[in-house]
Amino acid sequence: MKPTSIVSLIIAVLLIILGLVTCMIAQNMATANGEFLFSETREDGLVNTVDLTESEVSKIELIVSDAEINIMRGDKACIEFVNFRENYYNLSAANRVLSFSEIPDITSMLKFWENGFTFKGMRYILNFKKDQEQAPDAKKIINLYLTNDKEIKIFDIQADNCSLNIENMTSATDYNITVNTAEITLTSLKTASNININAKDGDKPAQSVTLNMNRTLAANVNVAADELLMDAKVYRCNVSTNIVCDTGSVAIESAKKADALKMNLDTVSGKVLVDGAEQASPYTTTTANAEDAKLQITTDSADIRITYAGSSAEAPAEGTEP
Repeated sequence: MKPTSIVSLIIAVLLIILGLVTCMIAQNMATANGEFLFSETREDGLVNTVDLTESEVSKIELIVSDAEINIMRGDKACIEFVNFRENYYNLSAANRVLSFSEIPDITSMLKFWENGFTFKGMRYILNFKKDQEQAPDAKKIINLYLTNDKEIKIFDIQADNCSLNIENMTSATDYNITVNTAEITLTSLKTASNININAKDGDKPAQSVTLNMNRTLAANVNVAADELLMDAKVYRCNVSTNIVCDTGSVAIESAKKADALKMNLDTVSGKVLVDGAEQASPYTTTTANAEDAKLQITTDSADIRITYAGSSAEAPAEGTEP
């Protein structure tokens, strides 16, 4: 080996050692300041936290295979990824869009065939062993906390299977939810925009959805599923509700009286009950006010039950604004 080659090799080794030492020093300094370069170990598992305090975000995209997703108000704007292996997801922020997508396997992680190899940083290589040691069946959770000054225009959530919980959110946000199977709980959710569950153009109906809504107010609600178990309490939709399913049951406790709704309730082999009285299907009503909300439910065998919530103190307020 030529002397210049030996010198070059020695310099390369020294640079590698220097880089490793720098990484370890940086990790210790970050930990001392309460900032974690890698996942932080908590009771729920390994948690990676992204601070959104200084971020200008108008759209959030979450793409997962199987996870629990919780969206709520908090004292600090941040998003927590629990038990997601750091080398198996992409997280990016550009053009006011925060995007998270889960990577299913090592082939996708390396991206040799589609986009070429993507180097995420030496620290992920150093942490790869810890990543591999993480229990593969650990429950994956995304916790999103938003302060009152964070106004998100669009939530775009895509999942094969998920448990989605949204609570105490008041905004003019579009919620676009595309799932295969899901259990969705919406509590004290008010939006002057739309809630779409597998109901955008081109979406196939979800396979199975359990939808629980408590004190929900929206401009438009659209749901499409093969099997739908829907239970909505103190529910108000100011423009239109359109629900399409094959089987299951749809129970809506409306903040509006039945005679203030333009209803089209159609079930082939199920039952239609309005304020406790069974009605023939299809059941259609009209109102004198052209601005009254429309409620359309179309199903094959699901039972449909519409009741009036009464003068509940928790009923959503009147008006199109949440």
